[in-house]
Amino acid sequence: MITGKDRIQGMILVLSASMCWGTTGTLQALAPAGAPPLTVGAIRILLSGVILLAWCGWKNRGFDFLRRVKPFALLIGVTGMMGFQFSFFTALRLTGVSIGTMIAIGASPIAAGALGALAEREPLSPRWALSTGVAILGCALLVLGGSSGNISLHWGGVGLSFLAAFCYAVMGLGLKQQGTVLPATEATAVTTGAAIAVGLPVLLLLDSSWIFSPRGAVIAFTLGFATMAFPMSLFTFGLKKIFLRDAYTISLAEPLTACILSAVVLGERLSTVSLAGAGLIFLGILLLPASEEKESGSDSAGDTCKGE
Repeated sequence: MITGKDRIQGMILVLSASMCWGTTGTLQALAPAGAPPLTVGAIRILLSGVILLAWCGWKNRGFDFLRRVKPFALLIGVTGMMGFQFSFFTALRLTGVSIGTMIAIGASPIAAGALGALAEREPLSPRWALSTGVAILGCALLVLGGSSGNISLHWGGVGLSFLAAFCYAVMGLGLKQQGTVLPATEATAVTTGAAIAVGLPVLLLLDSSWIFSPRGAVIAFTLGFATMAFPMSLFTFGLKKIFLRDAYTISLAEPLTACILSAVVLGERLSTVSLAGAGLIFLGILLLPASEEKESGSDSAGDTCKGE
């Protein structure tokens, strides 16, 4: 049975993963000029898959764990992972960084809540709705508060942003289901490893020469390890201990981290509205219950432990 202590550990793991993901934008900005955004996403996938598969093969003295892979969960995880990469970066190009990020990241807790309820029978509690609503509002203020000039909507980009949010949640569902038969690191390794089949052609078709410069190589490795392999393992392990819906509310710490880093490292100034948004995201995460049993009762707790 998942205890309150286990749940807090899961929340900390997901929060840590989200903070690692929040460094991606800053690292991309530090990459050599002219690096195509799609290659940034592709190299993250490729290197993380190689790193995790090599680590798991060494740790297990072989790849026998691959025999326990759930094919359908693998398909779901890879589809969500690569679908997010491509739809998100394309959305940003069409409708702008502010709107694209706000929709893709802000809508993901709602998509995760719906998927968790349908696929995992996770209850949607009033307190989750309150905490998620507060955090989403904070995300909107954080992102839009730092935008400058007129904001124009490109409906194709808006649609792709919502698709990215859905794919982001689908990825988590695949990882959560894979984690019922494999340890967290192995579950992440097989998912990112399989995604190499999609990411590698992108690197071959687009200009990836930036990766082979000294600066580009350092940035590429950091992207693969610090923003993908390591945090994805933390995220998958955390999913074993908390609901899918809560994980994506906590993951709104990603844009919060990104904005703080952009201010500290890149010298970008946060507006008063953005600072208020940051506070609301933090408040929304704090509103999540530390013990789900207190809110949802023993039935919900039983559902939390289903298959784990």
